[in-house]
Order: sequence, then structure tokens, then C-alpha cells
Amino acid sequence: MLFFKGVFMTSLDKDINYSVVFMGEIITGFEQKKVLRNLAKITRMSEKEVLQRFFQIESQRIILKKTPLLEKARKYHGKFSRAGIAVGIQMDFEH
Repeated sequence: MLFFKGVFMTSLDKDINYSVVFMGEIITGFEQKKVLRNLAKITRMSEKEVLQRFFQIESQRIILKKTPLLEKARKYHGKFSRAGIAVGIQMDFEH
């Protein structure tokens, strides 16, 4: 709970955004070539562009999608997971 200008605020009083985040790892069992094809299809980039953007730097954190709707974040999480990359959903609070 936060105290702001004489009023108590909870996290529910803030605007929440959800970020679908990729940290550079391919899900075990997926081949990189197939993952590149899958991501190229989803992102409408070439496989070369996907390789450069997603896998050029190790441990790079990439925000794939930001949305105020948890359902939409879950949709994108599923889409990118099925493509073969490990992703997570991060909550971002704004006040």
C-alpha cells in the first residue's frame, strides 16, 4: 500500500500494463531453424531479420508486446510459446 498526497493507494489504484517478454532462449525440443521460420511468420520479418533481432545478443531481454489487457498478453504468450521461444508475462505498474 502506498501513501500518496494524503490518500492510501493500493496496486489496484494504478494503471497496469502487461509485457510479453523474451529472454533469448529456445524451448527444449525445438530446433532453431524451425523457430526462425515460426517467428518470421508471426512477425512478418525475414528469417535473417529474426535471427539478428532475437538471437544476436545473448541474454537480451526483448519486449514482444505491451498491453493493458491480461487476456491479450496471454494470447501473445501462447503464440510465441508455440513458435518455440521461452517467454513470460511481466506486470508493469504506472501511477
